[in-house]
Amino acid sequence: MSTRGGLVERVCRYNKAVSDPNRMRMIKIVGSHEPYTMKVSDIAEVLGISQPAATKHLKIMEQSGLFKRERRGTSVYYSLDLDEVAHYQADMVYAFAHSHTPCSYGFKCATCPVADTCM
Repeated sequence: MSTRGGLVERVCRYNKAVSDPNRMRMIKIVGSHEPYTMKVSDIAEVLGISQPAATKHLKIMEQSGLFKRERRGTSVYYSLDLDEVAHYQADMVYAFAHSHTPCSYGFKCATCPVADTCM
């Protein structure tokens, strides 16, 4: 799982991870594959990209916390971290739902006591 951090940092980390079309496709490819895990080579084949390119994208997704990585023998498998995906969804809903709320702390996010839940 990724380091949680404040709401702004979490949302930006997730959005950066999914900002590439191949990484968004990986969410669908891995999430809809039985049993929800896939080898790097299979993901690369479905996307029509090289295995090194797929590995690079998958590393970004893993660092964001959205994917989990598991080595089995000589193969590496990736799966969606469904808990982290749920956090991402909740953070996005919360961020937009509260984007119009005035800041009680003068936008001093570094010292804000509610930074974890503030946008």
